[in-house]
Amino acid sequence: MKSKLLPLLLLGLTACQSQPSLMQSMAPVQTNLTVTGIQAQTPASTAQTQVYLETSKPIENEVIVKYRPGFRTQAVPMGAEVLDTFNTSDETTQLHRISKKTNLQQALASYQADPSVEFAIPNLNFKVQMSLLEKVKKYFGRSTEETSAKAMPVNTRYTASSETEPVQVRAEDPLAGDQWYLNALHMPEVWTQTGLGNAAVTVAVLDTGVDYDHPDLQGRVIKGADYVDKDYEPKDMHGHGTHVAGIIAAQMNNSEGVTGLAPQVKIMAVRVLDANGSGSLFTIAKGIAYAANNGAKVINLSLGSPPGGGVMRTLANFLAGYAERKGALIVAAAGNDGGAIGYPAAASKFLCVGAINQQNQLASFSNRGAELDVVAPGVGILSTFPTYEVTANKMGLPQKYATLNGTSMATPMVSAQAALIWSLHPYLSPAEVREKIESTAIDLGAVGRDDQFGNGLVSFDNALRN
Repeated sequence: MKSKLLPLLLLGLTACQSQPSLMQSMAPVQTNLTVTGIQAQTPASTAQTQVYLETSKPIENEVIVKYRPGFRTQAVPMGAEVLDTFNTSDETTQLHRISKKTNLQQALASYQADPSVEFAIPNLNFKVQMSLLEKVKKYFGRSTEETSAKAMPVNTRYTASSETEPVQVRAEDPLAGDQWYLNALHMPEVWTQTGLGNAAVTVAVLDTGVDYDHPDLQGRVIKGADYVDKDYEPKDMHGHGTHVAGIIAAQMNNSEGVTGLAPQVKIMAVRVLDANGSGSLFTIAKGIAYAANNGAKVINLSLGSPPGGGVMRTLANFLAGYAERKGALIVAAAGNDGGAIGYPAAASKFLCVGAINQQNQLASFSNRGAELDVVAPGVGILSTFPTYEVTANKMGLPQKYATLNGTSMATPMVSAQAALIWSLHPYLSPAEVREKIESTAIDLGAVGRDDQFGNGLVSFDNALRN
């Protein structure tokens, strides 16, 4: 535990913060901040390229201002305009647009001199570099890592040895046999012994939205906020968010497609990224606050960044602490650079997730480091995809179901595990749920916790029976 010591494409988000921080308590701002992604497969092939993202400067003239607790009346500098606000208990965070005549460095210094301001940082723009996404097509090819192990059969009925032994719950959906990770995580046994989850438990998916009319997701999705179109219809126009949601809660045995790991819990769709995979730092932060304020027990962030980044660290730690006080656990992707882990996943109260393949080996793209908590399957992951045309389809990707690779796919598996734990033990705190996930993980690699696998491969079986 830290307290002790995302066959198709790679969706990722990158931001470059070129302005140094003026806060002495913050580390220098890291350039090339990124937010995680996914690598992807077509049904018969695998993309062998990491799709890197467009770096961008701070959004022109926009500043995120976090006020100190208790300051309900906030001073706004002359010439500045309040664009948006969200509240966390007795604390207020605002997005300001400063005058074009005002130098950003001077504006930040002015905010920091105000005793009511806890911190002020530039608002960063996250945008997928579409030209590189288009290039992913030419890299489709058979992958040794992703295809060398054949998926284990899922629909195996265990013969009861006595009248008291329950008949095993099994996934009989048409594509369940292609979900190799169901057997790898012993889900038939888990479902039989502990159930399919409780509809009272909600997992918030902060992403590109969700296809809430998908036949495998109907009745599972709560329409949360859409901070892109500024309404309450968070419809996925990219694809990534629908894939994440299906891993968690796709319906079981409805004669459709796939099965989610926790098929009876609810998904709260919170759209923070648009059809091109773009969004701002403020929007993502507001989405976390929304989820925490509206009863989500688990907040899934298939988002990540390179190491460093004082701006991200300060905001991530603040939001993680707030979510925990509201009774929510944030689960975040380690990232797909094959290197060190950055923010937000590196925040001390975020549960950081890496990816393994079918052979229990660390996926080549999965980030590693001291901040890594656990790993889960993240290679060749079949799940739901929008049933209508979205941005990803324009790159030759299919509708309805898709197979993707990435820590973005491993992360919702752990979110589903947390949701199942809370379904059985509703009074556990976020820290207790996290401890249960980490302490029951199956050790991989070097003996004990290590930087490649963290505490090990998540074990639904162990966590739910202990």
